[in-house]
Amino acid sequence: MPTKRCYFHPDCRSTLFSLPRDGEVRDQWLKFIFNSVPQNYYPNLALCAAHFTEESFHNLREFNAGFAQRLVLKDGAVPTLKTEAVYGPQATTSQQGASSQELPTTSTLHEVGCQSDPIETETVATEIKPKMRSVGTQLSMGIQAIYYGHDVGTQTTDMFPDVQLSSTPVRGSVFRPSKRPRLVFDEEEESELNVEPTDSTYNPDSVVTEESELAIDPQPDHSDNKYIVFESCLRELFVSCPICKTKCVVQSRRRRTFVAFTQLCEKCNYYRQWQSQPIVGSTPLGNLLLSAATYFTGGSFKQLEKIFKAMKLQMMHFVTFRIHARNFIEPTIIHQWNQDQLNLIRQLQEGGNVAVAGDMRADTPGHSAKFGSYTILHMETNKILDLQLVQSNEVGGSYHMEKVGLKRCLDKLESNGLAVDYIVTDRHPQIQKYLRDRNITQFYDVWHFEKGLSKKLDKLSKMKDCEVLKKWLHSIKNHVYWSAISSESGPEKVAKWNSLQNHIQNVHVHENHLFPKCEHPDKVSRDPKKWFQPGSIALHKVEKLLYNKRVLKDIEKLSHNFQTSSLEAFHSLILRFAPKNVIFPFIGMLCRLYLAAMHYNENANREQATTTAKPVKIEPTYNHIDDLMSLLLHKVFVDPKPYAEELHAIPIPPPLSSQYEKPS
Repeated sequence: MPTKRCYFHPDCRSTLFSLPRDGEVRDQWLKFIFNSVPQNYYPNLALCAAHFTEESFHNLREFNAGFAQRLVLKDGAVPTLKTEAVYGPQATTSQQGASSQELPTTSTLHEVGCQSDPIETETVATEIKPKMRSVGTQLSMGIQAIYYGHDVGTQTTDMFPDVQLSSTPVRGSVFRPSKRPRLVFDEEEESELNVEPTDSTYNPDSVVTEESELAIDPQPDHSDNKYIVFESCLRELFVSCPICKTKCVVQSRRRRTFVAFTQLCEKCNYYRQWQSQPIVGSTPLGNLLLSAATYFTGGSFKQLEKIFKAMKLQMMHFVTFRIHARNFIEPTIIHQWNQDQLNLIRQLQEGGNVAVAGDMRADTPGHSAKFGSYTILHMETNKILDLQLVQSNEVGGSYHMEKVGLKRCLDKLESNGLAVDYIVTDRHPQIQKYLRDRNITQFYDVWHFEKGLSKKLDKLSKMKDCEVLKKWLHSIKNHVYWSAISSESGPEKVAKWNSLQNHIQNVHVHENHLFPKCEHPDKVSRDPKKWFQPGSIALHKVEKLLYNKRVLKDIEKLSHNFQTSSLEAFHSLILRFAPKNVIFPFIGMLCRLYLAAMHYNENANREQATTTAKPVKIEPTYNHIDDLMSLLLHKVFVDPKPYAEELHAIPIPPPLSSQYEKPS
């Protein structure tokens, strides 16, 4: 909201009044300001109270006596005075005396010299003192709120409306902040109490003072520093009155991480309200930020709760955390991932067809997995392109999750106009057949192939008459990688692989023209017993294992360029956000996978910082968390409906227990 100032007295800090809504009265205001009604004028013009006569106000006597916080104009009031401010005191009555031209009231107030002097009052047949009553506020129920009353016999009239908590003494106007649209009310969001004037010319935007602008609906900012503060240290700030140094009445309000204090001096009627954190709408900002920080970093609420209890730190309940997650945090993650994914795909569309790697991760080992997440990684940029979560009961069992996950990923890329040149995967039989039917070139990851082959070689080396194989295990593993990486075509890979059969017999010249001779230098071996003897049982078993039809077919399709090692690193990263020993719902698992993907995409290609000892990777960055926090506070929390619709568009499979009948 822009700062309003009096047209004639810009430095005046008294109550301001905007142009009235009634057309005739507004024209009289414009004639007073410009001597005529201009065709074009600034619609937010304002005048201070100094330009109105005493009869123009409803509550001048109450305002001068200190029982009203702002002046209220009568219907049809027109400014007539072009003088200095008279009826608009520049400090509140809680700290300064009223103007010297106040009307007489039942209580005579003397003007004081400065703000630090106490206010002197004289009582004439009445008693003025602060009253206490219990009211329900937006923060808690059944707590004490302070208001000022004027007792005449048994009649009590409230002169001060209930106001929002503020970190400064009560000054300026009462202003109802705009409330955010909400899906549901959580345990901390209850009805609020506001009292507004009934004057037809009253406009909330027209009553502004310097202090009220600072205290009304501050812009939420997660970058503000926070500290651990002891309650005893906070109470020391409100023990004595800052004006007369008298001991004050201090009351506190608590709501989980939120605490507020009210301070009242019974001697000089100094009154102040203070709150520990901003309130956005009707929710303490600290509660929401704590929930968001826990979720965005992949933390556990239960573990955090244990830490808070050990330190006696106040914390909200798990129900509140889930309300924040369901209504605001999870829609924020879904929207942010969709935007990041769309931007990445648009960048890759300019380069034509893409080379990708794909692999599935199950939440539990074996064939009893509930969730399977299939990931597609762009190998040139090392960025996660797509990630699909599959639940076992929607595909007929955990064995089929990998194929369905790959299909959904490829359909997602094609729907966004991104064609796949080739894909590197493991040797899953269903994946091989599906990619053949879809006419997509497939290469096998070398690590997966070598891992399966090494297990068989280790088992064979333990058999009788095959002890010589133990000396060749490491060399055969290296030969698998060398055959794939140093070749450019499938036949060349097979020719180099077949050369191993002669090499282990100390024969280094081969009949295949694609690889006629070993590339190592000729030299005499120091251990002649390491060579396999022609026609031996060990050689026969090794040749049967290494040169069967399936192995030769897989060697031809080994990837000679990119591998899926980056995907394995990403799967390890997922454990930080979704541990396998914790059960998550479908949307909870999906959001944590997206968080892991955003963190990986931000830090995958960070450079290494070299030291004198060895290369050490630099510390990861967490800029994506700042982006999520900004989106949450400035957009999702303000209007969660469109983001919630984006979340609800995701199809959620029924729980696993739904396929079984409940026992009668």
